Amino acid sequence: VNSQEAAIAAGNEALENLERETRELKSGISEATRQLCFQKKEVLVQKKMEDELVTLQLEVLLIGSAFHQNGALPSVPSILFFGLEANLAERERHLLEKELIVDQVTRLSKNLQEQNDNCKPDKLSLAKKLNELRSHIIDTSRRLMATSAELSMKQAAVLCLQQEVKERELQMDRCQRRLEQGLPPCPEMEEEWRRMLRDKKRRQRDKEERERLADGDEWKRLPSGQYTTAAGRPDAYIPHADPLPLPKPYGAQAPFKPCQPGANMRHIRKPTHLKPFEL
Repeated sequence: VNSQEAAIAAGNEALENLERETRELKSGISEATRQLCFQKKEVLVQKKMEDELVTLQLEVLLIGSAFHQNGALPSVPSILFFGLEANLAERERHLLEKELIVDQVTRLSKNLQEQNDNCKPDKLSLAKKLNELRSHIIDTSRRLMATSAELSMKQAAVLCLQQEVKERELQMDRCQRRLEQGLPPCPEMEEEWRRMLRDKKRRQRDKEERERLADGDEWKRLPSGQYTTAAGRPDAYIPHADPLPLPKPYGAQAPFKPCQPGANMRHIRKPTHLKPFEL
């Protein structure tokens, strides 16, 4: 984790350096753009001055033609002519300086633009690496949290098991002392042992009864404890606890016992066509 944090810090520092260089390049580009706009304005002024120069040259030609015709040059136009030539030379010098500055600014802006374009892949790769490191740190943190939660659950389970072991040890010591005194280990065990004996006797008794009834499925047990295959009769239901032992017949819910069909059933046929029932 420390190495990852150091790598992230180095990546952040490199990214900040690139961003600072990008800001410087952008400021240089903006300054170059401003100078370029200014020079464009100067070029417009130069064009205007060139137009004025052409106009003045035409005037000079006209004055020269008048001088050849008349043999004398007026004083005022000659003064204006020399003044305009000096002004024109000064403007041309300034214009050359401005053109030189424009060329330098253009060259510098191109270099800055190239540097900015060259730094874009490095910036993109650093950003991707930084995102990968951040995602890796997040995944590692989540795994650590899950592991710590699982460890807490295991510790809780271990504490519960330790408590149960202590309780079992105390119970074993108590049972050992009772055995030394000639008593059952504990009342619960004694009750469990008695219940097991009762279940064993009951299973043995049921087994003997099943073996006794293994010869037939229609054996019936009478109140006297004997077994028979005869049909039950009302005198078999005499209550012994009643002071007046009278037999209790079946009553209204007597079982239906149909007789066996006789030989005359051969003369009876089932109907093949049933008539519809009419109301």
